[in-house]
Amino acid sequence: MTSDPAPPFDFSMNASARADDEGRKIFIGGLSFDCREDDLRADFGKFGELEDVQLPMGGDKPHKGFAFLTYCKAESATDATKEHHQRNYMGREITCKIVEPRRGGGGGGGGDRYGGGGG
Repeated sequence: MTSDPAPPFDFSMNASARADDEGRKIFIGGLSFDCREDDLRADFGKFGELEDVQLPMGGDKPHKGFAFLTYCKAESATDATKEHHQRNYMGREITCKIVEPRRGGGGGGGGDRYGGGGG
C-alpha cells in the first residue's frame, strides 16, 4: 500500500497562519501614533512585495502602536527585520521581529509569540 505524498502546504491553515509558518510575517512594535499604513507600505515595501499590512486601530488613538506586515517572500521579511529592529523609525525605537508560529495550545508559559522571554 502506497501513501500519497503530503501536499506542499496544509490547506486547513488560513493564509495568516501559513505566512507565520513560512516566516513571511513580521511584528513591528513601538510605532509612533503618527505612523500610517501608507508610511509602512512605502518604507517597508523597499525590502520586497507586501502581501498584507495590518495596523490595528486603537479606540481614542489612531492605532494601537504596532503592526503586522506580511511579505510575499520570507527573505524580504528577514531583510526588513535586520534593517529595522531596535532602530529609530519616525522618532521612536521600534521592535521588528519575524512572527513565530503558534504551536498547540495551553500549558507552559514564558515567552511570547514575538520572540520575547517570559517574566
